[in-house]
Amino acid sequence: MAFRRAQWIPGLVACLVLADVTLAGVLLSRRQVADRASALGVLAPGGLAASLDRLQRAAAQDTLVLREGHQLAHALGRQAVRASGGDASVIGQCRPDFGSGCYHGVVEAFVQTRGRVDMAELELMCVAAGSDERPGPVSECMHGLGHGVLAATGFDLPATLHLCDDLRPAFRDPCYSGAFMETINSAMGVGLRGAAAPGRHHAGMASANAPSVDPADPYSPCDRFDNPYGSACWLLQGFLILRRVGYDAGEAFRICDGAPTGRVTGCYESIGHQLTGLFQRDDAWIIAQCGRGRAELAPVCAGGAAHALAQIDWSGGRAARFCAAALPEWKEACYRTAAAVLATLTPRDERTALCRAIEPAYEETCRRALGRTIFGDTVRYTSVGEP
Repeated sequence: MAFRRAQWIPGLVACLVLADVTLAGVLLSRRQVADRASALGVLAPGGLAASLDRLQRAAAQDTLVLREGHQLAHALGRQAVRASGGDASVIGQCRPDFGSGCYHGVVEAFVQTRGRVDMAELELMCVAAGSDERPGPVSECMHGLGHGVLAATGFDLPATLHLCDDLRPAFRDPCYSGAFMETINSAMGVGLRGAAAPGRHHAGMASANAPSVDPADPYSPCDRFDNPYGSACWLLQGFLILRRVGYDAGEAFRICDGAPTGRVTGCYESIGHQLTGLFQRDDAWIIAQCGRGRAELAPVCAGGAAHALAQIDWSGGRAARFCAAALPEWKEACYRTAAAVLATLTPRDERTALCRAIEPAYEETCRRALGRTIFGDTVRYTSVGEP
């Protein structure tokens, strides 16, 4: 099965059009193409690992599958847990591809299967998924906890955030972000075919009781939360702002400029993070988008982009290429943010090589940001806008 790559239409960047998609000479409708993409989210007879291999091959040939990859991997993780009778050890077959959607799906399904929320038990499950030497699976599992626990509490967001508080300090931020991500997606009715624009993070556990997003308030729901919860929420607020303005970065930054006191920087970071993750475009495009807001905050946008790129492959290579291409005045924030994120994802024995591979002037910045562990009791991710 061969698909022609989807094309972006200038001026309608939020609208993905599948042009001349054919199979055996027959023109396929968008619905047929979506149906074929959805089939990749069904667990294959070979199990989770084989299903992820199949999804990876398809995504390499078709942009639609690449766009939907996170949700499809999410669905595969959920199905694998159910097929195993609730055995969370299937998380060992997950991988960071597609924004670690597999990890998130496994955790959600495990919480649902258990029928109760025991944060100590869930924390042990996540810790067993990796180690201090391999922190990536642990961090992504903790993020998945936020998604799964929110559903288990009947979409009671305050209760979920307080349950995340029961985790050791270094694990709380990813749990908060998972809870906010699921809240936003559920409130917006997000699903594989349900949104009119790219950027759906997760399919599926929408509830009639999901907290609402006030369409009249561009800062909802994050303007209702103070730290430590607020910073995790604001990294996602950019998605709602972009969706509101048709994914026009310039308009989004203008909304950020009016954000509540103390949140303008986080809003700019979120726009860079969300645009980069949603559209998967090249460095020149990302740089151009970050340049459409206030010049003094463009480095913050670049840091958000580096954050997203570091999460995409965990290797640091993609983020390093972007930071090297960035404007000189953006580089410090770019490398620092990428390294801070990679410290939660990258095996310890690979970190020195990461810093040696970048521009020498920023090697020390990289080393300082990487010299930490998600298993420490006082460590948390520091965004470009914080001291």
